[in-house]
Amino acid sequence: MIAIVNTFKKSYKDVRGHLPQWIKIAFAPFVVWFIALVSMGIGLYLSGEFNFTINEEGIIQSEAQGSLAGDFFTIIHYVLETLAALVLYVNAFRYVTLEEGGDKWWAFSLNKRLVKMFLYYLLIIILFAVYGGIAAGITMGSYFLVENIFLAGVLGVLSAVGLIYLATRLTLTFLYVAVDQKEPLRTSWRLMKGNVLRVLGIFLLMGLVILGIAILGAAIIGGGGWILSFINIWLGGIIFALFIPFGLFVWLVSIALMTKALALVNKQLAK
Repeated sequence: MIAIVNTFKKSYKDVRGHLPQWIKIAFAPFVVWFIALVSMGIGLYLSGEFNFTINEEGIIQSEAQGSLAGDFFTIIHYVLETLAALVLYVNAFRYVTLEEGGDKWWAFSLNKRLVKMFLYYLLIIILFAVYGGIAAGITMGSYFLVENIFLAGVLGVLSAVGLIYLATRLTLTFLYVAVDQKEPLRTSWRLMKGNVLRVLGIFLLMGLVILGIAILGAAIIGGGGWILSFINIWLGGIIFALFIPFGLFVWLVSIALMTKALALVNKQLAK
């Protein structure tokens, strides 16, 4: 049986005590993510997205135009962004499960494991899309048949609950892919039977902590920037720029907490 509070406490304590290792794990993916962001900016610029004019009514209009070079950099952006996310999750799951990594700054391996992670990512998206299509068809079909908005609303809520249930039953899949375990999808589905509510409880606790960190940090940075802007507008702007690294920090903490919690959940279920 999964211990909700104890699993959360262990995850939080472990992440807080190993922040330097987590920064190293995420460094290479974050660098690639930043390159992807720059690529997106170049793509938008070459496509004319930053070209604005003001018409006779005083309305700002964009003069965007098609550009093969702009489309190329936009595609590069999506490719690099996807790679960065997949590598980060592989690094994180292998660290919390096998204690691999955390001792070097650059870890960005393009291997068969990454390809497998991508394929399972696509498979789960397809499963969710099929489920969503069926659920939407049933909900809309019931409305057109009986024209009862209440029934359609109930079916919509039940469909959402079913989607959450499906996602939670498959939540260990990517961990198993990262550690090269056979049949990751089937194993996750089997082990998570009867544990959906407990895992959701852990996610809820983590979400509240992450939300608290985000609100507190945003209040400190926003308040500090607002006060300093009265002294010097540029000084206030520099403080506001801290929102970018702070956002990355919150993202890293959320991934670290989630992956560590899932590793502990797997350890309890595999006994």
